Amino acid sequence: MSNDHEKISETGGIKALKDALKTTVVLLKITMVILVIAFLCSGIKNLEQYEEAVVLRFGQQSGGVRETSGMHFALPYPIDQVIVVPTGRTQNVSSQSFMYQKNSQQEMTPYLVPGVDGYLLTADINILHCESTLYYQIDDVSKYVFSIREKDRRELLISLIDAAIYKATAKLSLDAALDKKELIDDSKLILQKSMNNLGLGIKIVDLNITTHIPRQIEAVKQGVVQASQAAAQLVSKAESFKQNSLDLAESEAVQIRSQAQIWKSAMMARSAADFKTFEKLLKSYKENPQQVKEMLLRNLMVEVMPKLDEIFIFNENHKRQMRIIIPRKSAEKIDEGKEGEDDQ
Repeated sequence: MSNDHEKISETGGIKALKDALKTTVVLLKITMVILVIAFLCSGIKNLEQYEEAVVLRFGQQSGGVRETSGMHFALPYPIDQVIVVPTGRTQNVSSQSFMYQKNSQQEMTPYLVPGVDGYLLTADINILHCESTLYYQIDDVSKYVFSIREKDRRELLISLIDAAIYKATAKLSLDAALDKKELIDDSKLILQKSMNNLGLGIKIVDLNITTHIPRQIEAVKQGVVQASQAAAQLVSKAESFKQNSLDLAESEAVQIRSQAQIWKSAMMARSAADFKTFEKLLKSYKENPQQVKEMLLRNLMVEVMPKLDEIFIFNENHKRQMRIIIPRKSAEKIDEGKEGEDDQ
């Protein structure tokens, strides 16, 4: 009885083990199928609108650049390798190579520390600091992928940015470099030419450069700025005084010209009246010269007599003279008389 029971138990245990092994084999097969499918689908990439891709087959480019968005199929790695490049996005890289050490805990020294503080030299032998940021996009995917390793690209771009800014600054004065416009334009040209020569497949979107003078001469700079502001105010006042003086002079000139025109008209009218009177006298003189002489003499005497204190009359034939004393009015009465005449 015991032997039969042991046989039955052994048969049930083997059957359970066999069932467990069958289940394990089925799970392994399913897992392997899933792994195979996952391996075969590992080369599938979904590209966004701003992305492009290059397929490498055994390290070499296979086919053209995948430019359309959506699903793209490739063989699994290590046969194929899909490199996705964000061509539609603007990327940036910054450089602090020419900046002084920004450490609030470190006391500012009266000089630049070699190996710590970066700087540039301008054409007029002045020191300048600057920070720069390059904004760029990828315009040639194949060149971008095969030009340099991805981990070395950032260091290369920083080196190219520094070299371009160094060359551009060496041609400019300090004032021109601080103005930045010419510095940025020249640096962009030099940088783009360098990247084209290296075949990086990158185009510049923008180059932002922030310039700084050395901290050690900041106080001097403030003095220069204040002097410039004072000079600008003086120039503004001088321009205002100049304009006011010109306006006043122009106004006075207009008045003088107006008075001269009035005087001219009066003189011309008076001359015309005198000319007519002279013509009449001339006609009368031709008819009776003596009468005209006597009339002119009488008129002259009438005009002169009130101004004389004494009158002397000489007789050449008898050698006699007669003196007539004319009483004069006081100066105040004469003036009053003149005023009365003017009022009339």
